[in-house]
Amino acid sequence: MQKMEGEHTKLLLVTANVGSIFEDPEHMLKIWLKEFLAAVQEMEPGMVAIHCQEVGGKNYEASMQHVNQFVKAMLGSDELQKYDRARVFLDEDYTAADKFTALGNLYFIHECVEEVLIYDFIECKFLPVEGREVLSGNIENIQIKEKAKYPQNFFPEFKWSRKGFLRTRWNINNCVFDLINIHLFHDASNIVALQKTPSVYSENRYRALAHTLQRFETDQFEKVPYFLFGDFNFRLDLHSLLKDLTEKTEANEIRGKKNQISKLTYTDANNKVVLTIESKYFDHHEKHNEIFSNKDKILNKYDKELAAYTDRLFEYSIDFPPSYPFSEDVSDGLSYMKTRCPSWCDRILLSNTTKDIIYSDEKLKPKYDIIGKDLCMGDHKPVYLLLRLNKGKGKQLPVFDTQTSFERRKMLAHKISINGETVDFAHEQINIHDFAEFEKTEQLIPEFRFSIKSKSSMPVVRQTKLSEANDDVVFEEDKPKKTKSFQDIARQVYLMENALSRWPRRPRSRHHSSSSEDLAEDDKSRNGVDADDVSVHTDISELSDTENEVKIQDIAVANTNANSKSTDDSAVRKRSSAGPSLTNGNENEAAGKKDLSMKKNLSEKQNISMHVEGVGVHEHDPIKLKDTQAREGKNQERSGRKQRCPTCVVL
Repeated sequence: MQKMEGEHTKLLLVTANVGSIFEDPEHMLKIWLKEFLAAVQEMEPGMVAIHCQEVGGKNYEASMQHVNQFVKAMLGSDELQKYDRARVFLDEDYTAADKFTALGNLYFIHECVEEVLIYDFIECKFLPVEGREVLSGNIENIQIKEKAKYPQNFFPEFKWSRKGFLRTRWNINNCVFDLINIHLFHDASNIVALQKTPSVYSENRYRALAHTLQRFETDQFEKVPYFLFGDFNFRLDLHSLLKDLTEKTEANEIRGKKNQISKLTYTDANNKVVLTIESKYFDHHEKHNEIFSNKDKILNKYDKELAAYTDRLFEYSIDFPPSYPFSEDVSDGLSYMKTRCPSWCDRILLSNTTKDIIYSDEKLKPKYDIIGKDLCMGDHKPVYLLLRLNKGKGKQLPVFDTQTSFERRKMLAHKISINGETVDFAHEQINIHDFAEFEKTEQLIPEFRFSIKSKSSMPVVRQTKLSEANDDVVFEEDKPKKTKSFQDIARQVYLMENALSRWPRRPRSRHHSSSSEDLAEDDKSRNGVDADDVSVHTDISELSDTENEVKIQDIAVANTNANSKSTDDSAVRKRSSAGPSLTNGNENEAAGKKDLSMKKNLSEKQNISMHVEGVGVHEHDPIKLKDTQAREGKNQERSGRKQRCPTCVVL
């Protein structure tokens, strides 16, 4: 089956509350990944959009480190190798309690899809999507997403929660739409939930969802079709359901503190308990799995929460059993846990405007179902919607020239950008959290903090993109730097001194200016060439190792002399007389003192050798040996450069 069918792009939407799979990464996470990737390989969509909730697990402080394994397994899987573009958003900064949502959006685009753009919500423009990029940790400043956490008054029973939404906007072959990940409030108590219709928890969810929809309808952005999918925590109308399930039974109440009901039991005519309900316990005993498998769809009439939004949202027919709460036993993929009344918590909803961009006929109808019907996928089964998008429908935008060569895209697919740093994804030791930032790093628990290596000590060779001008991307390796020794620092100082000594001498009468009119007439050399026009070689890497070693030895001698109580007066006199000639006597004296303090640690031999290496006759050095002048002439002819005496340089 082709990913592109004529004018249609196959789109796979998946919502998955992955909290429980991180509690058992050795078994449950592997099963989840295997089944999910098998489903992708079978359906062959052009774009895969996965919305995850509870990223890092319910005990996210300790389990957040396993997110690295999850993301790397997805990006490195054989099934997704032809998806050469990817964007991964992971809100993981649990130290930012007022912003943390634990939401994760993962998007993969197949190589057959031509034009793909993602929206910048700050610059209000679309950007081309190239390569694979992971954005993790604290993602508050990422501009290609919109994220919000629900105000505390939406769920006052809790001090704080991780509920909120994460939105991205896409342009796929000129079809524009939003993909919104959402996580709404759950039912805290079965006893409270069954007291009335609608329940108090249903009202909390309604308030949060209405707030979200109103925000999308009234914000400053263009209004486009959207897909809203995540963990809505929609529950069956428990008050109405119990009336039907316990029609011929007798209710018995057990009350606890403050005379509140702590347990309900329903017994039949033979005084046999058929149903037991507690705050976090729901057991229909012998008929539990039978009834909630929903083979005859008797439960659908109790799924009422979406009815309040029919003027804004719609959903395809539900023909699968409730997605929550399944057993977390890896050997049991069919049974429900007896903690909550099973319900369709995980949903994929669509705005009414999406009907204009979705292609459908009798043979190619959208498919709405769950993944891993017979396998343990955690307490939530992933729910998917497979559909086809019309090309060029929706809001019409000008065609962007974003498609580059196929070879370039394949090359970029082998790299991965993690929070702006490009690395070679083939390296097994990559940890995405090594590149993440957290608002309060000191509040990360040790188990998670110690799993994050410092960037300077990482053995991974990172690569920095140098050029995007051509189809061929150039990368420069940025290897970890070692601590410099004293010898390294000394060598660097002398190399720099040698390079600076070759810099052209500026006339003293000249001042810095950007205007050529400020140049004095005497700034020109005798042959009419400006001193600034002389080519000067300053590449310190080309200096010989022998010269470096000699200078290291010289500096060692100088340090020894500095620690000695006695000073060679003759050496001091010679060094002080070698400074530049100044017109003013006071300036000469001041310069001589300054030069004395800077050069007193150098040996006489070093002083003479450095000065003799200079080229040309200087006003302070009227006498030179003929063989020295001849040697300097040969050096100048061989190098082709105009050399200068290091003791005469005016910086």
